[in-house]
Amino acid sequence: MEMSQHGGPPLRDVVAARRVQKETRRNSWLLVFNGGMVMMAYTFISADLVMPAFVQTLTTSSILVGMAGALMRMGWAWPQVFISRIIEPKPRKMPLLIGAGLARSAMWILVGAMTFFFGGLDRAFFLFLFMVFYALGTSLMGVMNVPWMDLMGKAIPASHRAKVFALRRFSGGVMSMVAGILISYILSAQSGLEFPNNYAILFMLSGLGTALAVMTFGMIREPIEKRTRAQLSLKNYLISGLSLMKDDVNFRRLCMVQFLWGFSMMGGPFYVPYAISGLGIGAVYIGFYVIAMQFSSVFSNVAWAWVGRYKGNQALFLYGTCLLALSILVPICIVYVPDRTFWFWGTEMDLRVVVYAFTFIFSGAAQSGMYSGRMTYVLDIAPADRRPTYTSFMNMFMFPQGLLPMLAGLLVAWISYQNLFRISLLFIPFAAMLAYQLKPVIHRED
Repeated sequence: MEMSQHGGPPLRDVVAARRVQKETRRNSWLLVFNGGMVMMAYTFISADLVMPAFVQTLTTSSILVGMAGALMRMGWAWPQVFISRIIEPKPRKMPLLIGAGLARSAMWILVGAMTFFFGGLDRAFFLFLFMVFYALGTSLMGVMNVPWMDLMGKAIPASHRAKVFALRRFSGGVMSMVAGILISYILSAQSGLEFPNNYAILFMLSGLGTALAVMTFGMIREPIEKRTRAQLSLKNYLISGLSLMKDDVNFRRLCMVQFLWGFSMMGGPFYVPYAISGLGIGAVYIGFYVIAMQFSSVFSNVAWAWVGRYKGNQALFLYGTCLLALSILVPICIVYVPDRTFWFWGTEMDLRVVVYAFTFIFSGAAQSGMYSGRMTYVLDIAPADRRPTYTSFMNMFMFPQGLLPMLAGLLVAWISYQNLFRISLLFIPFAAMLAYQLKPVIHRED
């Protein structure tokens, strides 16, 4: 065997190892920067904050407000199984991601222009047209997610994923706070922008942010894996994916946990409408709540990175579920907070506005932990040549959850916001029990 002069490994192996380390570092930092751009672009059209306020301005129907959240979840979930069957055998996944990302960027810029010119006309027709484009945009997100997850699995070693995901969330949180400041200004009277032009600006900014994110991701050097599976017929592929629920106990528990999360989070799209119509909090505070949510997401990632490294990625599920419970308790208990103002550093502040911010603080930390845990854990348990199958079927099982915001809209009209939040809280104990049963997967450094 060829050895180095000092009896170590062959020189070419040392050089190759250093090249791999350099590529990993480069890909990691590009992914972190890409995460900032992605989260900034998403924040401008946040399904939990911006979209409910926008739709509520166009209609008084709580069902249609819920439909915005439903389209986000269903549009994101449905294409993934069909896309994964096609790209799993292909050695390169980057071209599909770039194409879908640029199409989504162009679509949101088009929606912004459409809002400028038609948003002030027939509101019912415009809302229908907007929902159609919104469904298209969320579907393109689903198309992008499959190659993105596979590229994450290929480009980042297993032992580094929790850290990279946490840093991505950190970067995304910082950029989302910047977006929150812009949202607060654009929706305020100081901007001079009236409805719907203020939201049109937000939609265009989302399109531009998506374009920057796609350009950054395109700079990643995609590793080419030689081992790929032959493309199956759609029927056989669906059977092979559904069999994962029976054969892989961790995958089954993962899917069940996120299904229960869906019920626990179905009140999320109504936190802002409840603040506006139920508590009398002005829409100008939407930006403040965006900042609070992203501030929490940013700094919670320090803890999530530590938990993922030393406790295992499955631990993020349990801790995230506990924080999710706290985020639901705040809007339930806000009615017991007196409606009064106080002075802080020379500024008059509304006590209910400040207390209600904890809804988004706990929610931001919870979603950050659950997102990082879900993404890293599915890559932990998936074989290298089946990553697209695992990720797409995990997300496909979330498809029925897309109906939950509409169900929540019916419940709001029927039994009130408060009772909706109480119902969503009932699913937390079951999600926590399943999260506790997930088995750790430990990856050691080579």
